[in-house]
Amino acid sequence: MTESTSRIERVARLRVSDSVAAQLTQLITNGAYAVGEKLPAERVLADEFGVSRSSMREAIRGIEASGLVSSSHGVGVFVVSNTVGAHGHSDLLVFEDFTVPELFEVRRMIERDAAGWAAQRITPATTAALQSIMETCSDPDLSDEEFVQLDIKLHQTIAKASKNELLATIYGSLEPMLLKYSHRVISLPGRREDSHAGHGRIVDAIVAGRVREARDAAVAHIRDVERDIAKNLAQPVASQT
Repeated sequence: MTESTSRIERVARLRVSDSVAAQLTQLITNGAYAVGEKLPAERVLADEFGVSRSSMREAIRGIEASGLVSSSHGVGVFVVSNTVGAHGHSDLLVFEDFTVPELFEVRRMIERDAAGWAAQRITPATTAALQSIMETCSDPDLSDEEFVQLDIKLHQTIAKASKNELLATIYGSLEPMLLKYSHRVISLPGRREDSHAGHGRIVDAIVAGRVREARDAAVAHIRDVERDIAKNLAQPVASQT
């Protein structure tokens, strides 16, 4: 093993069980499974979700840790709450009428191409706007609320810089959801610093007109969020603050 290879750390990502947990949580919070109702057998659920029983079992453990269900050995799994706790694992996986893994899938498609087209069509005015946002975001006295607002503004500027009005409109429709969700994840350890670093790589590539690098940096930025959430989900709920 070379010195370079030995320093590589495998990137954590959301697992299949996390995506299943998100969908199952969504069903419970939307009332498809009522409080007090017994969930279908693990085998049945695994078949309906199209996953292995081990992934299904792990998903149920995850939402049990968040307080939505309770399992009784030899009896089954019952819904005990339809409200996601403020600091529970499920709070990072479900948002209104969609799941966070679904949000990430859409973001990767939109933000990847937006960054690539912005790099192709960058103008001096857009360069100045992006660099101004980055400079403001580097202020350590900036509140998390202000940082999140600037985060959205940065991605909005990139979407508009693509010179594709339909793409910019689609991204604009996501902004209220992204704003609310960003408030949830900004407090994760190191998330703000990682986010700013990721933004820097995207902006540097766009300003330099490096299309492929801009696209790759946009995807890597979203993967970094996914990594931080995966790390958080791996921790016991009780240890989170």
